[in-house]
Amino acid sequence: MKFYKIIPLLILLVFAGKNSSGQYYVSQEGSDSNNGTLKHPFKTIQKAASMMVAGDTCYIMKGKYYETVKPVNDGDKENPLVFTKFNNDTVFIITGKRLCNVWEKYKNDIYKVHFPDSVLQLFVNGKRAQIARYPDKKDGNMCSFNGWQEINAKANGDVLFKRMKKPENFWKGAYCVILAGKKWVAGIGKVKYSTQETVHCTGRSLPWNGYNPGIYLGQGYGYLINHLNALDKENEWYWNNDTLYYIPPKGVNPGKLDFDLRTGIYGFNLKGKKYIVIKNINFFGSSIDASDAENCVIDGCNILYPTPFFTYPNSWVRDKGGADNYSIDHWSGKGVTISGKDNVIKNCYVANSWGDGISVGGSNNRVENCLVENCDWSATDAAAVSATGKGHSILRNTMHTAARSILVHRICKSTDIKYNDLYNCGLMCDDLGLTYSYKTNGGNSEIAYNLVHDNHAEGTASGIYLDNFDSSYIVHHNVIWNCKYAIHTNKPAVNHKIYNNTAWFCKNAMWTWGRPGTEVINQEVINNLSDKPWNIGTTFRGNVVTSNPAFVDAIHGDFRLKRNSPAIDKGVIIPGITGGFTGKSPDAGAFEYGVKPWKAGATVKEFKLK
Repeated sequence: MKFYKIIPLLILLVFAGKNSSGQYYVSQEGSDSNNGTLKHPFKTIQKAASMMVAGDTCYIMKGKYYETVKPVNDGDKENPLVFTKFNNDTVFIITGKRLCNVWEKYKNDIYKVHFPDSVLQLFVNGKRAQIARYPDKKDGNMCSFNGWQEINAKANGDVLFKRMKKPENFWKGAYCVILAGKKWVAGIGKVKYSTQETVHCTGRSLPWNGYNPGIYLGQGYGYLINHLNALDKENEWYWNNDTLYYIPPKGVNPGKLDFDLRTGIYGFNLKGKKYIVIKNINFFGSSIDASDAENCVIDGCNILYPTPFFTYPNSWVRDKGGADNYSIDHWSGKGVTISGKDNVIKNCYVANSWGDGISVGGSNNRVENCLVENCDWSATDAAAVSATGKGHSILRNTMHTAARSILVHRICKSTDIKYNDLYNCGLMCDDLGLTYSYKTNGGNSEIAYNLVHDNHAEGTASGIYLDNFDSSYIVHHNVIWNCKYAIHTNKPAVNHKIYNNTAWFCKNAMWTWGRPGTEVINQEVINNLSDKPWNIGTTFRGNVVTSNPAFVDAIHGDFRLKRNSPAIDKGVIIPGITGGFTGKSPDAGAFEYGVKPWKAGATVKEFKLK
């Protein structure tokens, strides 16, 4: 064969196995030696991610994929990289492995198996197993004191566990978690040695030290976790030194159970990437890292257990830097993470986190139409959604059930928090709000058109809480109920605008506290409605205080006005706030009579495993 005939033939042979369609397919029945077509799919998502370029799409077929996917290339504005499910298939990404080893009896009811990778979470037959702990957790409610013991914690690291009698150094190497004093945030330390009733902890998280011990230490609750000696209950587990220990249900051979072992944090690593879309994929014991990313989109995903049990150096996890230079990368309690700029997470269900549900940093990112629930099992300064940075939009989400706050927007400026339904917080901690900020120039951030309700904290249980040294927030058209303080602006409070809010079933419509010499400065309080006084501010107009506001159905959360409400036409015009009113003047409160009422919350529903 002549040389000039050989060259074209070689080119044909090289490209005969290539996939040049821009569409890649992945199947558990495939092979990474295939070309990624529908007929010859890859076996791993990572294989596709290593080959895709701008404009390509990866279709993932049904099943569980034990991977951490890291795309090699970026997309561009007109041609993003897209990862999505194939047709109506159900796809799960798990950051870990499926256990296929043979169990052997260790002692008593405990079995063991060799497993060299660190285990962060264990799932048995699709359900979360509990890390070995003392006292035992008796139910699945992680935002309660069930499974905590009365303790007395001291600044030197000693913790007395009441009614505990154990041998010397029984708990050496365990982690000790405390929520003591005024129960603002939990602390954590590692047990160096123990006596019958006391453990001594080192490596303690701030502020578990001599700083203000009356706030953080003393009487409270605690537990010990992640130690073999705490492994004494069915469906508990412990991993150490290449060995996984587990107690199966009574009479059950663990070899007959299905084990998923979480060994990492992220199912997708988009750190620093641009124009990548992840759509309609389920993450189980897995999360997504889009830190330092740009123009990436997470859409329609269900993300269960985004953050496993973690340790931390500071219980107040965001005390670093300012709104223009703050980085969330230093904290291990992040949930689904979006930072960088111009990223979006939307239409997602996020649930069951030891830390945040969603963690937002950077600038101009958006969280929209997400249902985020059951977060902050650590009882630290985590939340369903935590936002730092600037210019974000947190819109039309439902966020509920957390040990501390629902939405933390501390060190976050020029951010819109609108049309959200926030409820059921303060289940373990105290001195908090459903929304919470501290030492932050809001930069005219708007907190507006939100339903804010049911703060269960024992002491300071606020709805919208702008703590000391906050400034320049515009708080309008919110409905706040079942809170001790509806709107809380601690001193110094500067340049806040409090307009057209409704507060009901609250002990106080407003509240403030500050050290001597601090003041409320230029705080406008206009067009608000409650049965309690609107009395914290410098300018007051158009507010209505009445015991009979004629709501449609306040008992069931409907705070629209009836035609005979004394709030109708009692407000004043505020440019940019009260447009579109009917009658002679705007109404007081969050809803205008005769105008289609605004609605808050997400349309996303809870995702349940079958």
